[in-house]
Amino acid sequence: MKVQIVAELAQGFEGRPEQARLLLRAAAAAGADAAKYQLVYADELATPDYKYYDLFRSLEMADDVWSGLSSYAREQDIELHLDIFGSRSLALAEKIGARAIKLHGTDIANIGLLDEVAQSSMQKIFLGAGGAHLSEIEEAVSRLSGKKVVVLLGFQGYPTPTETNQIARVGFLCNWFRSARESVELGFADHASPDSPLKYALAAAALGAGATVIEKHLTLGKAMMLEDHESALNPDEFKEFSHVMRDCVAALGEVDDSNGFGMAEAEDAYRRTIRRHVVSAKAIPEGTVLSPADLVLKRTAAEHPITNLNDVYQKRTSRAVAPNQALLADDIK
Repeated sequence: MKVQIVAELAQGFEGRPEQARLLLRAAAAAGADAAKYQLVYADELATPDYKYYDLFRSLEMADDVWSGLSSYAREQDIELHLDIFGSRSLALAEKIGARAIKLHGTDIANIGLLDEVAQSSMQKIFLGAGGAHLSEIEEAVSRLSGKKVVVLLGFQGYPTPTETNQIARVGFLCNWFRSARESVELGFADHASPDSPLKYALAAAALGAGATVIEKHLTLGKAMMLEDHESALNPDEFKEFSHVMRDCVAALGEVDDSNGFGMAEAEDAYRRTIRRHVVSAKAIPEGTVLSPADLVLKRTAAEHPITNLNDVYQKRTSRAVAPNQALLADDIK
């Protein structure tokens, strides 16, 4: 199993190109696999009478700025992901070579936009599913057939109360989309308070439930109070977060269908070390058919002992065995 860690930069660039570059560089240095911005055009999001319309306008940047960020992302060896909200932002994401786009949870039932995305050249789509019903998720995934879809659970509650995360939904949807797991992954957008001891634990829980993508807000500094800072980590905290998530994935490991699950050599060596030896519980005459009453498990000094009781039950002794002696291969036939 691998995890993709996405640094959610959202609107933290505040319409400033140099601030956007600083955020991207911080994301790369902090160990993120991808950096995601909201590619905002006010008229795709709201009508001019909406209370935050002017804020949205202040977030707009020229197309060549976004193109420059795409080039800078390649220099920093980090993927560029973009939230898109309409035809214009989708077209620019395609043009500048964004590696993935995200549809915000508000667009999960936006059939026209879903169909545009389905017909676009974008191959990887993050489907924001915070607040979404199962029927909406199913229809959106169906309309995006042929794409690599990441259903991204989690919602921004500035920050999100712990008990509202319902991370069990990750496992539920993993099972729901089991037959489509080659094309549908599950992710978790973590919005825990950066001051909470759960700021790393919630994402780890999502990994354990089956998530393969973790999205986490990053800011240049919480004291700066940039846009969307409420659930964001500072770069040094994000770097630690990245290490912790990758260590969690390493700890989850992989399981095969063999009798030993494909356990690591270190655990297999542990197994060999701790196994106790088959020992006679009493004097056993030659020719005895061995039963549980004849045997116990103990540690001994024997070099090549028998460790599995099932290997000796119902076997006959080839010679007499004294009490409290390790049974050896030559003792049974």
